[in-house]
Amino acid sequence: MDHKNLNKAADLIVQSNHNVGFTGAGVSVESGIPPFRGKDGLWNKYDPGILDLSYFYSNPEDSWAVIKEIFYDFFGSAKPNAAHSALAELEQMNLLSSVITQNIDNLHQEAGSKTVYEFHGNSRNLLCKECDITYPVTDELIKVLPPRCEKCGSVLKPDFIFFGEMIPEYAYRKSVEEAQQAHTFIVIGT
Repeated sequence: MDHKNLNKAADLIVQSNHNVGFTGAGVSVESGIPPFRGKDGLWNKYDPGILDLSYFYSNPEDSWAVIKEIFYDFFGSAKPNAAHSALAELEQMNLLSSVITQNIDNLHQEAGSKTVYEFHGNSRNLLCKECDITYPVTDELIKVLPPRCEKCGSVLKPDFIFFGEMIPEYAYRKSVEEAQQAHTFIVIGT
């Protein structure tokens, strides 16, 4: 991007009354997290069917082995990059209302963003669908696979969207509200 376009983008952000960030997998690539699709995408290495909701509940041991490898062993070492930090800084400067993200890696929050709508959920928690209990992910909790609810013994599911699930109602509603109010969208990685 040349300086003229960069200055124009900066002016739009400063002059706008309601800026919204919208991010996808590409924003986290610099943090070491590959995208799901494309040449180096995760779906070239793993079968995406592992994240089909019915497959997960029918084959929790198989699903959890891959889920742990991708989302907790591999993604767990990722740190926010300059793009995550820039969005957090814009929010702190009152130049960004929110971030709507398709990512489940929690890197926006780790960078300091406060208002983040996670369209596909987040990998930092596990859910018991029977008891409606949420557990923060710990090494101890995912040491034995599949992890199970301490109260009822049901298999715990990561708090992100699997194929066959709906977008979380709150994230969907807030994302639509933000999109309707936005004067400027800052789109990164999608």
